[in-house]
Amino acid sequence: LAKQDGMEGRLQDVCTTCIEAFRVLTILLKPVLPALAAQVEAFLKVEPFTFASAQTMLGQGHVIGEYKHLMQRVDAKQLETLFEPPAQVAQAQEATESVAPGGEELAPTITIDDFAKIDLRIALIVNCEAVEGSTKLLRLTLDVGEGKTRNVFSGIASSYKPQELVGKLTVMVANLAPRKMKFGVSEGMVLAASHGDEKQHPGIHVLNPWPGATPGMRVR
Repeated sequence: LAKQDGMEGRLQDVCTTCIEAFRVLTILLKPVLPALAAQVEAFLKVEPFTFASAQTMLGQGHVIGEYKHLMQRVDAKQLETLFEPPAQVAQAQEATESVAPGGEELAPTITIDDFAKIDLRIALIVNCEAVEGSTKLLRLTLDVGEGKTRNVFSGIASSYKPQELVGKLTVMVANLAPRKMKFGVSEGMVLAASHGDEKQHPGIHVLNPWPGATPGMRVR
């Protein structure tokens, strides 16, 4: 409008409306931006704002001060800096994220339906014996509450003597397809924990349920 001839009156109306809107907005924001409100009061040459000030207008012929920048335009990069964690925190987060629990990365995410396909049951180790011809395997005879026992081979001989396991409860994968091995058929899998780096952190730990669990109970 300022560049168009004959639009001076229209330009003044638009500027007046914008200044009034800016004044009312400042009145509403004064409780949270008191310093800015004080600058606007000085610029508009008015008494300190109250909420009642929004009910009246500056009035015809009111003279305001010389325009000066009251606020600095926010740079998007400055906003990004505000929300960036300090370097030390970022480094700590990276270090935490890079830690592999148990010495190996977590497996890909599965759904609850995927997990439901795995039938984990409490099993009683009825008998345990070494496997002739193998230094790693133990032959476990398991009672899973089916009215019969199962034969399961487990590579835990380096951590357990057969007599240590007899009479203990453990957890097994009951619906794993039978696997024919050199020493016989394995009818499931006993769950055990071990570190990903077996040389630095040797040891195999067969899962042992808390007292109260009985053979055949499902682990959910």
